[in-house]
Amino acid sequence: MGDRVCLVTGATNGIGKVTARALAEAGSRVLIVARDRERGEATVSEIRSVSGNVRVELLLADLSRQADIRRLAAEVHARTDRLDVLVNNAGGFSVDRQLTVDG
Repeated sequence: MGDRVCLVTGATNGIGKVTARALAEAGSRVLIVARDRERGEATVSEIRSVSGNVRVELLLADLSRQADIRRLAAEVHARTDRLDVLVNNAGGFSVDRQLTVDG
C-alpha cells in the first residue's frame, strides 16, 4: 500500500478515522476530507503521530454543497495524478426533510 493514494471522507471520527489510520499505517498517502478545520488538523496530527507516516493531508469540504464537491475534486486533481482508493464514509441522517444550500 506504500505507493497508493487514498482519500477518506468522514475521517475525523469513528470508522472513517480508523480506516484512515490503518491506510496510513500501511504506508499509503492519505487525503482526509473534513468539514471542520480544527477537527481535521487534530485528526491529521494524531494519525501522523500514531502511524509515523507524514503523508497524511487535510482537505476541507462540506459534501452537502455542490460547490465544495467541485472545489475538492479540483484540489485532489491538482495534488495528485491519481487516486487508488476512495472511501466514501461521510454521511448523515435526519428524520425531518431538509434542503441543502443547493436546494
